[in-house]
Amino acid sequence: MLRTFVVLLAAIASLAYAADKPAKESVKESAKEVGHAVGSTAREVGHGTKSAAKEVGKAVSDAARETGHAFRDGTQELKKAVKGESESPSKDGTTPKKK
Repeated sequence: MLRTFVVLLAAIASLAYAADKPAKESVKESAKEVGHAVGSTAREVGHGTKSAAKEVGKAVSDAARETGHAFRDGTQELKKAVKGESESPSKDGTTPKKK
């Protein structure tokens, strides 16, 4: 998708550039300038993509961290609940202490 976009952008840039330049300029110089324009456009698109990917990565990292914390808290509560149920109260109604 990105490759198609860059190729289309290059074609549009070369047509617009060729229509704007006088005919006496060489084809080699025109191609070089169009190449520079396409390269800088592709670089800008790449930087934009990198920034977007960083934001998405940070959001996923934060969500994973929160999920991990919630899982940890849930397992600790489950351990406490199971531990509390497994200890039977003594005759006087208190739970026995661990040794």
